[in-house]
Order: sequence, then C-alpha cells, then structure tokens
Amino acid sequence: MFAKSIRLILTASFLLFDVSFASGITHNLNLDQCLQTAYQNNKNLMQLEEKISSARYKIDEARSGFFPQLSLSGSYTRLGKIPTYDVGGMKFATGTENNYNSSLSYQQSLFTWGKIRAGYDISKYNLSLTKEEYRKTKQDIKFNVVNLFYNILLAKELIKVREESIARIEDHLKAVTDRYDKGYASEFDVLRVKVQLANAKPSLTQAKNLYQLTMNNLKNILGISLEDSVNFEGILNFESVEVDKSQAEEFAFENRSELKLIFYQKGIGQEALVIAKATNKPNLLGSASYSYKRPFYSIDEWKTDWNFTFLVSVPIFDGFLTRSKVSQARSDLKQLDITEKQIRDLIKLEISQAISDLNLARENIVSQEENVKQAKESLRIAKVQYQQGLLTNIEEMDTELALTIAQTNYLQALSDYLIAKAKYEKAIGKD
Repeated sequence: MFAKSIRLILTASFLLFDVSFASGITHNLNLDQCLQTAYQNNKNLMQLEEKISSARYKIDEARSGFFPQLSLSGSYTRLGKIPTYDVGGMKFATGTENNYNSSLSYQQSLFTWGKIRAGYDISKYNLSLTKEEYRKTKQDIKFNVVNLFYNILLAKELIKVREESIARIEDHLKAVTDRYDKGYASEFDVLRVKVQLANAKPSLTQAKNLYQLTMNNLKNILGISLEDSVNFEGILNFESVEVDKSQAEEFAFENRSELKLIFYQKGIGQEALVIAKATNKPNLLGSASYSYKRPFYSIDEWKTDWNFTFLVSVPIFDGFLTRSKVSQARSDLKQLDITEKQIRDLIKLEISQAISDLNLARENIVSQEENVKQAKESLRIAKVQYQQGLLTNIEEMDTELALTIAQTNYLQALSDYLIAKAKYEKAIGKD
C-alpha cells in the first residue's frame, strides 16, 4: 500500500543539507514557506551563486582584451666602476655613476581574426549557462520538496483513517461482545473481530512510521533540526488541470533547462571553432614606448626618446595543430546536435508520461470519491442490519474493511494527482 510513497521519499532523501535552525522550536510551514526555506539553505544553490559571480568577473577579464595595455616603469643604477678607454694617451669614460631611466609602454592587439571577440562571447555564454544551472537546480529542489510535502499530508490523513478504522472496529467488538453475552453471537464471531482489530494496528504503526520518515527527510532538505517540532500546513485538495500535449511540448522546448544549456554550449562551441580556425592565422600587434632617461646615450643629460612598432606574426607550419583543433571543435558541435535530439525525445516521453499520470490520478479520484460515499452508506446500513440480526459478523467486518480501503485509495489518488501535477510542471520547465 505504501511502496510507491516510500520509493518517492527515498529518492528525495539523497538531498542532504547540514544547515539547521535552532533546536527546540516549533515551525508552522506551508508549501511556499517550505520552498523558500529550501532555497535559502541549499548548498548547491549557494555554490552556484558564487559561480555566477565568478562568471561575471570572467566577462570583465575577457573584455580587457579589447583595451590597450599600458605600463609605467622606472629604474636607477649606480655604477661602482665606470668603464674607460684610452685614445692617444687620453682616457675617456663610457658612462656615468648615476643612471636614471623611466618609460611608458603601450601595447594593443590590432587584428587577431576574431579570437578576442570569441573569447569575450564565450564568457557571456558561460554566464548564461551558469544561471540556467541555477534555475534547473531550483526546479529539482522544488519537485523534491513538493513530493515530500504532499506525502507528509498523505501520511497524516492515512493516520486519521487508520485511527477511525480502529475506533469503528473497537465499537463493533463491543457490539459483538454484547451479543455474545446475550447468546446471539458465537465465540468465533468475537475472535474474528479481535483478529481484525489486531491486524488493523500494524497499519496504523506503518502510517506513523511513514509520516516520521517523510517528515525527517523534508526537515533535512529544509535545514531544520530533526529535534524541532514542525507543523506542515496544507490539505490534499483536488483542482483539475486540463493539459494539451502539443502545447505542453512547445512550452517545454522553449523553457526546459536542458535545452537551454545545450543552446549555450553550442554557442561556446561555435566560438571555440572561431578560435580554432584562427590558430594558424597571422596576428598584428602594435606597440609604442616613451622614455625619459639620463644619461641619454653618451650624453649626461635628461632626454626623451620614443618608438613605435608594428609586429606581424605569421605561423608557417604548426604540425597540423590547427586542423586537429578545427576537427575537434566541429565534432563537439555534432555531439551537441545529437544530444539535443535525444533530450527532445526524452522530454516528449516525460511529458507523455506526466499527462498519463495526471489523467489516471484524476480518474482514480473521481471513482474513489464515489466509492467512499458508497462504502460509508454501506457500513451505516450494515451496522443497522447486524444489530437486527439480518447480517452476519463477517459481512459487517467486510463492509468496514471496504470503507478503509476506499478511503485509503482516495487519499492516495489525491496525493498521486498533486505529485503528478508537480511532475508535469517540471517536465514542461515551469518554474
């Protein structure tokens, strides 16, 4: 009965967080508050926030390639011994004791076949990619929180159903015992009701264990101490959602993070191809310098000097490096094309499954809601008829069991529908 719920819970339990609130506090949280708390305490989101900041700085770093590089330098040199030379018996010094030099240098890349621009565009794509990773992580957190939240509400309601069922069986046991004392019921009837009561109690324990397990998993995700008391506020409410498969697929193709990540990766790949093609292309560099020094060559005076240089670098043979890089970049782009097609097919399948789950849960809700009404009425009639001796003990017990099963199935259908709705929203990429 609980296998599906437990499987969903164990899947979500892999999200572990070690941030916790102060212990001994009672928290009253609805679904929106749970989501906000999870977003605030999630370590992956914190890391991605820093990664986004780093990506912004990388854009500034790449932008620096468009600007000239200026540098200022200065030096002082004291010569211990000044070189001299002898001409016709006369000695001449070739320098001075004190040497000063200051210079201002300017350097600018003039033409690089688009490599600087490509590097800048890659940094912008990288920022967009990181932001999309952040968005996808939030969507994953949302689904896991919603999944656990509705399973908690389901477990709470199942506990009530089990308690009400046990209370009804206990009332019936009193009625059977009373009839036995008066000689209208057999000892076998009493024993059958006691067995039914004993069998009903483990189901209550199971529901309570499910509730505690789900509660602890959600506390863990929210960063709440396991010792804290939490009241999750909400109800299993059915609001039918009509969906159109073609519109859902169109929305998903525009909003799914996986496709957006492929788009940004393709952009990076295209720019990487530009850089690869430019590997063996000539580069043009301009530089200039202005200096103020003493001595000025052989004259012991302060003088200025300047120069301007054009540098052209022409690769002649690079050992087929460029060809290899270009082929690799093109192969990477083809891989992304294949991956995109695979993702689109998986998205279609995921949407189809989500819609199927929605429709199935909706049908179950309608049918089980009617079953609950009929089971309640059947039990009411059965109790009256049993008191009148028109119904056997076993028939009355079967009617009681039928109501418990109908109530359980109805609650499970409600939970399945709400979780299927969350799965559908995740499938189409809705935030």
